[in-house]
Amino acid sequence: MVISVIQFKTGDAEDIREKGLSLLERALKDSPDFILLQELFTTIYFPQYINDDFFKLAEELPGSLTDRIGGLIKNADVTVIVPVFERSGNIYYCSAAVVDSRDGYLGTYRKLHIPTVKTVNESYYFKPGNLGHKIFPTRKADVGIMLCYDRHFPESARHYGLNDVDVVFVCSATPKNQKNIWLIEMQAHAFSNAFYLACSNRVGTEDKIQFLGTSMICDYNGKILEKAEEDEDEIITADIDIDEARTARKELAFFRDRRPELYTEISR
Repeated sequence: MVISVIQFKTGDAEDIREKGLSLLERALKDSPDFILLQELFTTIYFPQYINDDFFKLAEELPGSLTDRIGGLIKNADVTVIVPVFERSGNIYYCSAAVVDSRDGYLGTYRKLHIPTVKTVNESYYFKPGNLGHKIFPTRKADVGIMLCYDRHFPESARHYGLNDVDVVFVCSATPKNQKNIWLIEMQAHAFSNAFYLACSNRVGTEDKIQFLGTSMICDYNGKILEKAEEDEDEIITADIDIDEARTARKELAFFRDRRPELYTEISR
């Protein structure tokens, strides 16, 4: 099975959506089984500002974008993770749709943990996701999704591991000041739960934020299979073997030796 991960700069794009879709079409040439795009791939990273005009960027899921992607991939054999700013009625989410070339729109994951720090005002725009740790049983693998800040919560990673997810896809907008922990954190999730993990991160500078890039794919032992550069538009691709991961997960001592009765206090 083949995974492709796309990262690209938005600052130099005349049309961000079209640049992202063009890279998606380029990724199809490697005949991947899955393609992953970066968080909020159709827009600038607008949560660094507070401006109600940005609510106009939101779109419905499913909608015209998922229809467009369905058309682009109709002659392939692929599933695409599509992270966008979602509008559902009068509520807004940071979300990722899952679109399959054969089965169409498979559903949406909504970001569960919403950060607000000095240069990030995500809670101004996004409500916390209300769909939980949604697992997508695609034709080729069972997959889970984390959106950026979600990856800082080991409880989410463990949930996916205990529910036999084969691949966790992380769509991110992570700045360079997190470089020291960036790879380690995701490798640890993969190792501790015996799943593959693929991450697409924004790249380039957008006003006050310099994004880290360094998108990656690692195996169920936490070994990095492919890694992108820090400052370039790039598509990385790796072969994975989910049967190996499933075998490793069945034998995982961390699951066998867990003592849930000791963890009740941290589940409050």
